[in-house]
Amino acid sequence: MVNMLGIAGGLFALLTFVHFSVDWLFQSHAEAMKKHNHPWTRAHHCAVYTLGFVPVMMLLDIKGIEFTIGIGILFISHFVEDTYIPVFLWAKYIRRPPGFVKSNTKEQDDKAFMQFIDTTLGKILMITVDQIIHLAFLWPIVYMALN
Repeated sequence: MVNMLGIAGGLFALLTFVHFSVDWLFQSHAEAMKKHNHPWTRAHHCAVYTLGFVPVMMLLDIKGIEFTIGIGILFISHFVEDTYIPVFLWAKYIRRPPGFVKSNTKEQDDKAFMQFIDTTLGKILMITVDQIIHLAFLWPIVYMALN
């Protein structure tokens, strides 16, 4: 069991390196600034991101339906997460910074979120939560590589 956990951790570390490399290094500033509300820009970014994992998945001998499922998990999870809706929901319902109240309208919620992420702490937490969600979706790939 300990050996399996060690191998899983090593695979996760490798996938995390690939994640940060392709997610951050292969993305222009313009793309990063508009992907959240431009689906085609986001789709392009997610396609580049997903393609970055193909050589690793091939190296790990993930093929067939597992390969297709893995590609789907990487693309779809990234596409949804890069809308920042999951981070927004975390901020609204879990973090609850000033400005978010139960009776807020969408406009008030959007304003409260923008005020929150305009602070240093808000930026740090937004990026952290965003990355935790992205990294969580690497675990199915680890699982497929181990089986």
